[in-house]
Order: sequence, then structure tokens, then C-alpha cells
Amino acid sequence: MVRRTTDGELMDPAALVAPPDDAGPGHIDWTDRHEQVLGALTAAEEERGGEAVHLEEIARRAGLAEDETRRLLHDLVRVHRRATELAGSDRPDLGPRYETTPRF
Repeated sequence: MVRRTTDGELMDPAALVAPPDDAGPGHIDWTDRHEQVLGALTAAEEERGGEAVHLEEIARRAGLAEDETRRLLHDLVRVHRRATELAGSDRPDLGPRYETTPRF
């Protein structure tokens, strides 16, 4: 069965899975680079008053290449669930933006 959002779009199956208890720092796949990118994202987001941030700015702040930053952001979104990717939120589309995931 394929799940769809209320808009009729396909739902990301990863969104249905609860994050593991050991996601984030302490997780076997967590590295200093993840911490570096998460710190850059957090600082940029705070500076922008909570607005989501484009990949280019995160990479620049982290001092990493965009390809490596993209890979680390993917981990932060999918594996560690510490960030959220917002795709198609700009007009014209300027690529995905990222924001930190609220912790309760």
C-alpha cells in the first residue's frame, strides 16, 4: 500500500518510522563532521530568525565542500533525524532548504 499526503503526493516512508533512541551524538555513525554541519545549520538558522537555510550557506559556514555537506545533511535528515529538508519551498525553486528538527 502506498501512502499519500493530504495533497495526494507520495509520502516519504522514512517519515513513518520513529527515530532510533540512539540517533545523534553517541550513534555509531555520528562524526565530528556531522557536528560541524549541524552547528553551521543551527548558527545560520538562528542568524536568520529561524528561517531554513540553503545548502550553499551551510557548506560555507562549515568550511566543507557542497557535495560532502549534502551527504552529511542527508545523514542528519534520514539517519539522525536532527534536521529537516524543505524541498520546493521557494519560487522560483532555488533548491532545498534545511532546518533543525525541534527537540521536545
